[in-house]
Amino acid sequence: MTRYFKRSHLRFDVYTTLRHYCGFARNDDDFVDRLSRYYSVLIFTVFVIIVSSVQFVGKPISCFTPASFTDAHITYADFVCWISDTYYISIDAELPDPDDLAAREGTNAVRFYQYVPFILLLQAFGFFLPGFLWRSGSFRLGICLQKHLDQLEISRRSLTEHPGYRRQLIRNVATRLDQYFRMCRRSLIPKLTFLYLLIKIFYILNILIQFSCLHYLMNFDFTFESLFQRLIIYSSTVRPTSLQFPTNVLCDFIVRFLGKNKHRHTVQCVLPINVFNEKIFLFAYIWLIFLLVCASYNLVIQWICFILFYRRVKDTRGRRLRHVSSKHYLDEVFEENQIVHRSDYQPITKNFSQRYLRCDGVVIMRLFDMNIDLVTMNDLMNDLWELYKVDPI
Repeated sequence: MTRYFKRSHLRFDVYTTLRHYCGFARNDDDFVDRLSRYYSVLIFTVFVIIVSSVQFVGKPISCFTPASFTDAHITYADFVCWISDTYYISIDAELPDPDDLAAREGTNAVRFYQYVPFILLLQAFGFFLPGFLWRSGSFRLGICLQKHLDQLEISRRSLTEHPGYRRQLIRNVATRLDQYFRMCRRSLIPKLTFLYLLIKIFYILNILIQFSCLHYLMNFDFTFESLFQRLIIYSSTVRPTSLQFPTNVLCDFIVRFLGKNKHRHTVQCVLPINVFNEKIFLFAYIWLIFLLVCASYNLVIQWICFILFYRRVKDTRGRRLRHVSSKHYLDEVFEENQIVHRSDYQPITKNFSQRYLRCDGVVIMRLFDMNIDLVTMNDLMNDLWELYKVDPI
């Protein structure tokens, strides 16, 4: 197990590199944060792979061309209509005059289907960025939560090792946290707490921005009935017409011959890739609604209310710590005919919570409590208490 801490920093480890820079397999935040910075990034990355494979491996567009077209003309028409802006006109409506471009295209132009992989990549990056800022910001504030959690996880799994080895790992984490808590006494502002709440606000802002962009881009209805109805994959050839993702579109292009001889062609094309695009963006729309509800509840109820009313939590920890301190007092310095009063430890346990842990420490302990088991958490709190008793604040 000790080899884990002696690996050379020059060694090329793909897993470690991806974990450090991409945030995968990290747990230095809560589950709602991981819904955005891990699961959302994973989902949108899978969508990028699906759409890109259809575009570059399959045939994303197929145009119905006149009988006079050769194979070269057909290939040219497919490519020209794929990179050009197509437009949608209902099958029951008549085509306007060729020179009336405003009536032909207008608001019915379909422009973004070529850029769907880049749109999905931007969405994935929007979910990835706040998590990256949290890791970088917490490291600059002097604490690397993930390294401490990794060490505690190694301690939890070291069942076959000597018990002293496991306790030393937890003791090392407690020592580093003790140094951080004592260093933070110099600052009146809980910087780590403000940073964590700011990152959660960034998650919500990212969801709102993406939600607004998708709604403006695709003009979705707010009714859930319409959304879920369009998510259904129809087995028949008759499917509801989608103005945002039409599958039957028209394309205008000009073929130049020798001299000034030009021929204007209007062909009807099928965009099978829009079947995938429609389902992907509809799922993304519903996923954003789900994330917005979870992130808002998590920020307001689970964290802001917790921080504003965390004195009650500190009192609960104080009662637990008074029990631990009384236990150690009886085990270590108990003498015959000596009476121990637990009330003597009330000021020191109160100072432990309010002046030693403070707001940043309570947030760190809560994040640890969410991501490690109860036994390891109790051992860590006991070690912190022992270090605090050496030099109380």
